[in-house]
Amino acid sequence: MTRRWKPGRKFTVTLIAILLSILLVETFWVFIVSPRLTIGKIFLESDIEISDEKLLEMLGLGGRTWTSLDERSVQRRLESYPIIREVRISRVFPDGLRVYIFRRQPMAAVLLGEDEVQRIAILDEEGYVIQAEGKINDIDLPILTWSFPYKPTLGSQVPETVRGVLSDLSRLKRDEPKLFDLISEIEFISHGEVGYDLKVYMNHIPIPVLVDMDLSPKSVRHALVVIDVLELTDFETIDEADIRGGHVVYRPAGRHGG
Repeated sequence: MTRRWKPGRKFTVTLIAILLSILLVETFWVFIVSPRLTIGKIFLESDIEISDEKLLEMLGLGGRTWTSLDERSVQRRLESYPIIREVRISRVFPDGLRVYIFRRQPMAAVLLGEDEVQRIAILDEEGYVIQAEGKINDIDLPILTWSFPYKPTLGSQVPETVRGVLSDLSRLKRDEPKLFDLISEIEFISHGEVGYDLKVYMNHIPIPVLVDMDLSPKSVRHALVVIDVLELTDFETIDEADIRGGHVVYRPAGRHGG
């Protein structure tokens, strides 16, 4: 006697067999292979030059396996480095790890020390100190100066007042890069117990301009127009220009008004 399976029943049995095979392979992988499979390959994509030795030190994997790896913990570890802004991590089958590292972008510099050999600290757009004790001739960024008590240290964040200016500089660099490149120095000028004004120095003419706490493209362009006009005069007799409050005032050298 010959027994024939109906097509629907044969398909069901085949499907069950396939699913059981997949389940068996997955169980073997999860409980037998992956607990013993250490991460053997690391694929790095970054705008920071990092040696293999330094990368392994920063990752701190220590023979971790697929099952023991905590991507979030590794991400937090990498993002604790001052120069790193963001990290993304993903696993690559069967024993790889892909790491994306994005650096903090230099936005301005702060002078350190008062000796003959001055050093600088580099700030990013969020006000984090991403480099300390650098050489002053190694940078091409606006210099920030202030009189309030704050000493930049690697990984620290500057006061909120400075962060607001850095945010303005970031927008200016993105929207009006030519205007950003003209700014040489920004000095914070206290006008009482609360608040500051800014004294902006351009790199093409030595006439500083006092502005409100605003470095919008409109404000910088206004300052630029003023000093370009003053340049047509005997600008060596002018101490500074003042465009606070929308009015233009210049102060001749040795006087208190203009």
